[in-house]
Amino acid sequence: MNSLNARAKKSEITLYSFGGFGSNLLFTLTTSFLMYFYTDVFKISPLAVGTVFLIVRVIDAILDPFLGMLADRTRSRWGTYRPWLMFGSPLLAMMTLLLFTAPDLSPDGKIMYAIAVYVGYSFVSSMVNIPYHALTPILSKDPSQRTVIATSKQLLGALGSLLVSGAALPLVALFGSGQKGWFFTTLAFSVFGIISYWLCARGAKNHDSVEVNTKEAFHSHEGHPPLKEQLKTVFKNGPLFVLLVAGFANMTANIVTSSTAIYYWQYNIGRVDLYSQLFIWGTLLSIPTFLLIPYFVNKFGKKNVFIVSCIITILPLAVLLMTPYGNVTQIFILSVLIIVLGPLSGVLPWIMIADCVDYGKWKTGINGSATIHSMMLFTNKLAAAIGGILSGALLGAAGYVAGQQQTAETLSMISYLTFLGPILGYVVVIIAIKFYGITPAISEKMFKEINEREQNNKVV
Repeated sequence: MNSLNARAKKSEITLYSFGGFGSNLLFTLTTSFLMYFYTDVFKISPLAVGTVFLIVRVIDAILDPFLGMLADRTRSRWGTYRPWLMFGSPLLAMMTLLLFTAPDLSPDGKIMYAIAVYVGYSFVSSMVNIPYHALTPILSKDPSQRTVIATSKQLLGALGSLLVSGAALPLVALFGSGQKGWFFTTLAFSVFGIISYWLCARGAKNHDSVEVNTKEAFHSHEGHPPLKEQLKTVFKNGPLFVLLVAGFANMTANIVTSSTAIYYWQYNIGRVDLYSQLFIWGTLLSIPTFLLIPYFVNKFGKKNVFIVSCIITILPLAVLLMTPYGNVTQIFILSVLIIVLGPLSGVLPWIMIADCVDYGKWKTGINGSATIHSMMLFTNKLAAAIGGILSGALLGAAGYVAGQQQTAETLSMISYLTFLGPILGYVVVIIAIKFYGITPAISEKMFKEINEREQNNKVV
């Protein structure tokens, strides 16, 4: 399992990819519907919701790197990363259920409740998802297969997002709408999430216990390097910082648009029923895009595919920004196209971060997979905080009032947040990723030297 060409079985990749399904079930539920739930069901003002998001995400983001280092240092009978999935997923399900619960409280009490529960949810989410993502480079050392693994888990993740986007609102209506509808809908998704994480842990069983949970994984550090040394996997990792900047810009824009898309279809278009249809068609038609990603990466390189994908996604967003609300068919088709193109820019960071794990190991000799992946989640959550406060603040400033006919200024703001936000984000991504320094030649050199080092340690 320690050789350069160590590969995972197809069955193991399939089981591991279910982690993406479970993760995106709950992630999409919160990013797409939590703001709507808080403003239209729990009756908290948009500005207050944005403030809650900012406070919680900043606290949570600060904790993520420490959780990553703790996960890297875990040694148990179940492996290094798997126990976090096995025992943390039921806690995550419980916190998600509390997140979509609206107790009868005073206005200030509602805000305090939202902050307390959201902090708990975000902490447990990190506790599960950092180890989950950290398993990708552990599952295989073959760069080509890593692309397949990252693509597979993102494809299953897209299907999880599809299930939530397409079924959430109909299920809420089926279960009685309002608080009752959201409670039972979230309960159903949470149960699916637990099962998915358990399948994921099963798929990684052989690789986690052998590859990570040994003293040799940390070489001369006897399995537990000092924290100062462990942090070098991050601070001596230039490509990681470039990827984090690109990921931050991309996530900020995506959170803004995902938080406001349901408002756009409800108030600007007046066809909230099409919101679910949009994601059903978009996700189904994006499956070929997922399947083509390994081919594109192998032929053109990760960096080039990332840049081009951002450029071609900007085009339909720019058209939508200028399209009158009455052109529903055109808006729907272009919105579907954006979802179809989404996997290209969405999967690449999770493929490239596995290379950053190897880069850190190459420079320091320390396996810091969870530590490095925690930095990606750190920037994602910080971006989510900023995206959330921007959405809430700008909607509030534009005069948004829940459940009422919106003014022209409010409708324009919703449109800008939904389409202009991601355009600006993609522009920053294109600029940042040009500085990404892991070329195919450097990648080959890394793998060769890491493999030689591990073989020498075995001999010693």
